Amino acid sequence: MRFRFSLNLYFCAMDMKSLRETYEHLRSQNPHLYLREAAALLGVSEMALLSLELGKSVFRLRPDWRPLLENLSQQGDLMGLSRNTWAVIENTGPYPRPTFEGPVAVFHDAPPALDLRCYLNHWAHAFAVHTQKAGRSLYSIQIFTPWGESIHKVYFSGPEAPEKWQTFKESFLHPEQSFEPDLIAPEPPLPVQEGPNDRESFLQDWAGLADTHDFFALLRRHQVSRLAALRAAEGHFTWSLSRAQWEYFLHWVQSTQTPIMFFVGNAGIHQIYTGPVSSVTYERGWHNFHGSKLTLHFNPEGLGHLYLVKKPTREGDIYSLEIFSPRGEEVLWVFGARKPGQNVPAGWLEFVESLQRAAV
Repeated sequence: MRFRFSLNLYFCAMDMKSLRETYEHLRSQNPHLYLREAAALLGVSEMALLSLELGKSVFRLRPDWRPLLENLSQQGDLMGLSRNTWAVIENTGPYPRPTFEGPVAVFHDAPPALDLRCYLNHWAHAFAVHTQKAGRSLYSIQIFTPWGESIHKVYFSGPEAPEKWQTFKESFLHPEQSFEPDLIAPEPPLPVQEGPNDRESFLQDWAGLADTHDFFALLRRHQVSRLAALRAAEGHFTWSLSRAQWEYFLHWVQSTQTPIMFFVGNAGIHQIYTGPVSSVTYERGWHNFHGSKLTLHFNPEGLGHLYLVKKPTREGDIYSLEIFSPRGEEVLWVFGARKPGQNVPAGWLEFVESLQRAAV
């Protein structure tokens, strides 16, 4: 099999040596290229490129997820970053002590603490990474799937960052540092988009939801993807929106500063921000949301499908905006800020009800 990238270089039977040479050539032509962008151009995983620096600025860590995650809560303020192809979220704050529910680790506390749902079945590899960017040192812990996709990155900050990172690295250093990952990044499978076998039963079950978290069980029970479920419920509990209505949201969220919740996820994590958005900018083709302790980047080319979604619960109807890529992958969810037992902001309800009226 042959792979091609934009410098018109070709390679077959790639090994780590040829990958290193090819990557160095690419970087000489594009010195500001992000690692993820370089990996995509080369047709390899991000983890494969990172592994080129093993033993120098990159070190394997033991995948002892429970103690590793518990240790993060002892580090003070950190910056957590999660992403998918189309959205990147960065929050700064302390990691609260995690709780574990089977294969799921939950970080949850009042803002500015980070709010995470970690799906550990997809966690496979961890690295301590020291890099240079714009003349400054960055110290991070980076988590990857078995196939080399980045799940989550944790950045140490402040004058104690080098010492804290070094101590963390030594605490979890893997006894075997040699590591040759699969080089070729697999094409992610498309979500199954077939609707439920019994749509009437599916809609009845949706109407009977008591909590937003019951929605995941609903999808599993009827064996449908999230987008397929929203399509099946269109006109009942969901409404397809236009790109113009997303632009309306950008204006609304900045002008009203109504507290909301952003969810950005991938196979291994959902990272959540709760609070107002102070500004929205558009730079280099991306929408950028800024708030206290938040930076969120969204590439509008990933807006393949936009839905307004209503979920009935024992505390009233909960509305969300949900974005899916042109391939049907989950990209970004937006909710009104709320805690159990509390109402969402009145401004959010007015906004989503106006969207619903326009869609109808």
